[in-house]
Amino acid sequence: MPIMTDAAAGSIVGVLPAFDGLMVQVSAPSGTDTTGVPPGGGVVGWVLVSDPETAGGARVDPVFLADGRAWTPDQYRAAYGQQFTFRVDRAH
Repeated sequence: MPIMTDAAAGSIVGVLPAFDGLMVQVSAPSGTDTTGVPPGGGVVGWVLVSDPETAGGARVDPVFLADGRAWTPDQYRAAYGQQFTFRVDRAH
């Protein structure tokens, strides 16, 4: 039985702060026009997102800074395209 049963798919159902030292790297397939697309930045939190297609009915996504605001991967893809992938790594 899924953990999240009442939330609509894509709804943020929980938020947690992040610890220092992590960043999101944004990448796209070779040949993708990335003009005007901001690079990823520091992780400032984590969100629990309702996702009926995921085991347990939810997934944890980073909240990261890019272009002067905080983004989730879903928000970033909605603004700049579905082709982008995200990886959380240690900040250099």
